[in-house]
Amino acid sequence: MESEEKNNVSRKNFRPVVYIIVLFIVLVSAAAVLLFYYGNNNNSEVLATVNGEEITRNELYDAMFTNGGKEILERLITNRLILQEAKKLKISVSEEDIDTEIGKVIKENFYGAEDYFYQALEQYGITEDALRDDLKIELLLRKIVRDQITVTEEDTREYFIENQYLFNTPEQVEARHILVETRDEAEEIIQLLDEGQNFSELAKEHSIDTVSAQQGGNLGFFQRGEMVAEFEEVAFNLAVGSRSGPVETTHGFHIIEVLNRREAHEATFDEVKEAAEEKLLEKLVYEKMEEQINRLREEADIKYQS
Repeated sequence: MESEEKNNVSRKNFRPVVYIIVLFIVLVSAAAVLLFYYGNNNNSEVLATVNGEEITRNELYDAMFTNGGKEILERLITNRLILQEAKKLKISVSEEDIDTEIGKVIKENFYGAEDYFYQALEQYGITEDALRDDLKIELLLRKIVRDQITVTEEDTREYFIENQYLFNTPEQVEARHILVETRDEAEEIIQLLDEGQNFSELAKEHSIDTVSAQQGGNLGFFQRGEMVAEFEEVAFNLAVGSRSGPVETTHGFHIIEVLNRREAHEATFDEVKEAAEEKLLEKLVYEKMEEQINRLREEADIKYQS
C-alpha cells in the first residue's frame, strides 16, 4: 500500500486545499527572486561560469522574466490594486481573520488534523507567512466585494428553493476506526479492546490511517457515498455504540465503532434562512471578485517600464 493512501484510507475524495494554493505560492516565491535580482544594482555580477563562459545576474533575470515573469508581474499589480482599494475604503483584515480562515481550511480539507495540514505545506515548500499573505489579499477582496452586495429575504428564499438539496441533511453516522495491514493484526487489536483497552489510544498507536489516528481514529460524521463501499456498508448497519469485526477494504483491515447517528431531514426555509443567506452572499461574492479586479485594473494608471 502506498504511503499516501494510508493517509487517506476511508474518504474517497480527500483533496487537500494545498493543490489550489501551490501555484500562487510558486508565483510569489518566483516574484521575490525576480525582485531580488532586478533590484540588485550589480546586474553584471557573474553567478556562474561554464567552461570559462560567464552567466551574469542580468542573464538570470532575463530568463526568469521570459519564463513566467509577466504573469508574476500581473499578479503583483493586482495585489497592489486590491491593497490600495482596501486602504481607500478603510477595509482591513486582522490576524484573527486569517487564523479563522486557516482554521476553516484545516477543518474542511484536512478533517481538523492541524499537524497534517502543516506537513502538507512543508511538503510543497509553502511557508505559513506566504500562505497568510495570500489569504490576506483574498479576504480583503472578499470584503470589498461583499460591501457592494445586498440581498433581500425574497432573494434568499428563491436561492433556497433552487438549492434546497444543499441544506437537507442526509442520513449520517459518526464513526472511528483502527486500520491495520493484516487480519491477524486486526484480531489482536479486537482482543485488546475486548480486554478493556482504550479504542482511542490503540488507534493512535496502531492505525496506519495517520490522519484519523491523530484524532483517536475519529472520522467525524459522514454520509453515504463518502467512504469506500465495504467500509460504508458496515458503518451504516452498525448500532450506535457497537463495534465491527475486521472489515477488509483495498486499504487493509478496519475495526469500526459507530459513535453517533443522524437521521435524514428535509430542511425548511425558516430553519436555514441565515445559512441560506450566507451561502447566497458567498456565491455572489465569488462571482463578482473577478469583475471587481477587472474594474480596478481598468480605472488604474498602470505604466509598464521596458
